[in-house]
Amino acid sequence: MAAEGPVWWGGAPGRLPGPLVVVVTAGLGGPHRYAPLLDRLVRRGYTVLATGPPRAPLGSGRPEAPLSRIVDDGARAARVEELQVIGFGLGGRLALGAAARDDRIRVVQLVGAPVARLFDEPERLLSLPTGELDALVRMTGACRRELLPEVLGALALRPETLYPLSGLVRVGYAADDPLTPPQDLALLKLALERSEFRAFPAGVGPTASSRAVRRWLVEGVAPPRRAARP
Repeated sequence: MAAEGPVWWGGAPGRLPGPLVVVVTAGLGGPHRYAPLLDRLVRRGYTVLATGPPRAPLGSGRPEAPLSRIVDDGARAARVEELQVIGFGLGGRLALGAAARDDRIRVVQLVGAPVARLFDEPERLLSLPTGELDALVRMTGACRRELLPEVLGALALRPETLYPLSGLVRVGYAADDPLTPPQDLALLKLALERSEFRAFPAGVGPTASSRAVRRWLVEGVAPPRRAARP
């Protein structure tokens, strides 16, 4: 995963740890950029584990496997009966893939997450802003931008992968965000059993810096049920 590894942000394991929320950030820069959201989740009684998307190599079999291992590690230290995952950008794609294969994940929330079209169409991928392309190159070890379509092609999610997902998926997106084209939204609406969609004003993108995005995410994380003391 990200170079600094997963970070127990708050609600660290103790006698009565809260249920687990795993937050997968959009890219490089570490979880501190997401501090306002992470702090609010801790104040609501959750144990919060923050991590970034994987660096090279993503692999071609199960690119979300490193995230699944982090969920396993967190599950041994916190309560998982209300396990939730929040993912931004590419981290959202990995969160969705993990939820499709792990029924412990009851809710997955996505902000600006690509699902299929970006990975299927090289010209669309290479039309992303230079900063985003350079971040993807660093994360994937693709060496140069032109190799990104080959490295990222395995990330496209198909309906048959999403059909078994029975938990709630909340999808936040901005209409002008190239990472979340209408075709991806239509695919999610068709394939998911339970879903909610929220359109944000242009310019929001995959970021937690917007108060509106943070508020929407926190609303989707209901106050945890308190474990009964012995």
